[in-house]
Amino acid sequence: MPAAADRPFSIITPGSFGLNTQSTIDELDPRFALLLLNAVQDYQGRTGSRKGYVPVTSTIGGAPAVQQLVEYVRSDGTTQLLACANNNIYLVDPVAGTITSKYSTGITANNWSFANFNSYGWFFQRGHAPLRWDGTTMVTIASLGGAGTPPQANCVIGAFGRLWAADTSTDKVTVYFCDTLAGGVWSGGTAGFLNLSSVWPNGMDTVVALAAFQAYLVIFGRKSILLYANPGTPANLSLADHVHGVGCIARDSIQDIGTDLYFLSDTGIRTLARSLQTETLPLTDISQNVRDALLGYVTNENSVGSLEYVRSVYHEPDGFYLLAFPASGVDYCFNIRSRLGDGTNAATLWNQINPSSMCSSRNRTLYMGHAGFVSTHSGYVDNGSAYDFDFLSPWFPLGSPATQDILKKLLYTFVGVSGQAFTAKWFWDYTGQIHQVQSTFAASDSPAEYAIGEYGFDEYVGGVVTAQVPVPGEGAGKVLQVGFLTRINGQPLAFHKLDAYTKPGRMM
Repeated sequence: MPAAADRPFSIITPGSFGLNTQSTIDELDPRFALLLLNAVQDYQGRTGSRKGYVPVTSTIGGAPAVQQLVEYVRSDGTTQLLACANNNIYLVDPVAGTITSKYSTGITANNWSFANFNSYGWFFQRGHAPLRWDGTTMVTIASLGGAGTPPQANCVIGAFGRLWAADTSTDKVTVYFCDTLAGGVWSGGTAGFLNLSSVWPNGMDTVVALAAFQAYLVIFGRKSILLYANPGTPANLSLADHVHGVGCIARDSIQDIGTDLYFLSDTGIRTLARSLQTETLPLTDISQNVRDALLGYVTNENSVGSLEYVRSVYHEPDGFYLLAFPASGVDYCFNIRSRLGDGTNAATLWNQINPSSMCSSRNRTLYMGHAGFVSTHSGYVDNGSAYDFDFLSPWFPLGSPATQDILKKLLYTFVGVSGQAFTAKWFWDYTGQIHQVQSTFAASDSPAEYAIGEYGFDEYVGGVVTAQVPVPGEGAGKVLQVGFLTRINGQPLAFHKLDAYTKPGRMM
């Protein structure tokens, strides 16, 4: 009898559906991944290596964590980057590479909330005198001589013609607002407060964060959300809608992506628009495929008292929402360009980069805070060091349930290879016994680039190498899992296709 022919099993754009650590492992679409480390999804749906970080400032003495980064916008449209670390507020000049202390009086923590309002920058933090920055000088709001006492609040926004602030050391149910266009006036005129004690849908809650969404003032409690209409005229403020059973647990997890607000809740990452579609708790959330693992990091941050220092950023040029857990040293990256069929966003897990703060600037640069310095999210090394790009597919069955298949060959197709080492790996039948082959990509004469080094274009251009890497197979079984590990060291890499060639083995 003629020998049985090899039969291929192919996955186009492996990992393009992102991580799935939640579903039953034998019912996953093969485009998911059980491990996807330091990756992003590009415009063509491929899984590629994330960017790294490059320091752009000198190092603060003692290398304290830069725990907040904000962008101040002047009335003429020019901007400044400000950093909070070491109980100081610093002015950052990424071009000159300097980070200069501007204010430290009475500061005992670095968890500032910041708002641009009426040509000034406003800093609020629980237990601290609120501050105003004019581009040159920082002063306390109280020193401005306006009527009333500004609240020492932990969250502030500038919206609808005034500052709104809430969450003091002694009052977590009142939202305070200043007079119209007068951030130094907190009594008289149209200044006032909104007490929520009798408004919470669950009987009682506490304010965690504030936001402006469409024409509403959004008040995030820990277990509920309130939307107030007519915020431009506080005398006519009225409760327009509410969500009960879901709220926000981390102030700086809230990001406005233009059409929605993303935020971290007790049950995962949710969006405001979706939560408003039903009066009951939504059945899905955008982090559903990684929910338990993500909430495990939430538990860890809470256990070490760092939940308030969880940070996030929406970086439109690269199309992702990034949620950082500084104490845990990991970040979840969600692809915002599109949603999967189940309503979630494809997720990947990052390590090694570990920002303690983030700011996406108006000039489309993503800045990150680290131990003593500020960086840009750019290049393909982490402060000069290589980092792992690691992938592991779901388990997928081969052939007949009554037959073991023999793996003859794996064929990996990559875009952007540049001579780095590469390890192919695979497993059989849900066991932990690894099969692996180490190899090296053929070096390219031309450096591989995503168009001008960004993910924001539809095609790879200029000097790009596409390589098919054949790997001899070994072993046999009914269910196969395939992956790879490589080190990113200066050049990007994208995973385009995986082919597994098998032939029927013995009957079981």
